[in-house]
Amino acid sequence: MRAMLTRSILAVSLLAFAAACTAEAALSERAFRDSLGLKAEASVTYRDRDCANVGFAAFADQMVQPNAHADIDRAADGSAVTVTVRIRGLERCPAPYPPISELPPFELRDLAGQRVTAASLRGKPTLLSFYFATCLPCIREVAPLNAYAAAHPRMNFLAVTFDDPDVARAFVRKFGLEWRVVADAREFVDRVRIKSYPTVALFAADGKLLGFRQGGARDELEAANVGPQLTRWVDGLLRNAPGPTDRPAVNP
Repeated sequence: MRAMLTRSILAVSLLAFAAACTAEAALSERAFRDSLGLKAEASVTYRDRDCANVGFAAFADQMVQPNAHADIDRAADGSAVTVTVRIRGLERCPAPYPPISELPPFELRDLAGQRVTAASLRGKPTLLSFYFATCLPCIREVAPLNAYAAAHPRMNFLAVTFDDPDVARAFVRKFGLEWRVVADAREFVDRVRIKSYPTVALFAADGKLLGFRQGGARDELEAANVGPQLTRWVDGLLRNAPGPTDRPAVNP
């Protein structure tokens, strides 16, 4: 199941790598950084498929091997990036940065052009849903996620995708996603350390991380259980979370 959920997103890194190459010239480090949208000031570390730190040339040599892709990890504050050669089917290298413990600072725009920040979500529990347009399990979860959000008006709900805004808008129109959506958010996705889809992340009203939950409804029967399972998971985590506003009100 995990391989199915991650297949498309893992291919994206390889496509970005290939797009930065030409038939006439070897890939330059600058072209590779640009293809991944890395900021000029970001500190970048390259690792080979054995998890050892290497120079860019050695990294690039391994990236052209069959079934290779770039596994990207970012520090929560975005100041450092580690890019690792990963061979599909082999184990992932240990994460180079500590896991997040709170919602990282960010500034994004939703599909209506409105500014969204981590600070603006404080004061209510926040559920983030990470998805992409061609993820079938993500599509199957749209209806139950809509219903869950409608039943919990005292929570924040934000759907996050690395897709560009036009693709995200088409997804909303076709499948009826009713959550607020931020698109073109790859850098933020990497900083939260999302590696498979769909995934939801729950944050308390004060921004503290309460937990991650993997989705993945394979059929309509499993999709019907998304809502009840999500309710039990969220309620269990919020029960012990600090703050009087952390427990969402459920409509009768």
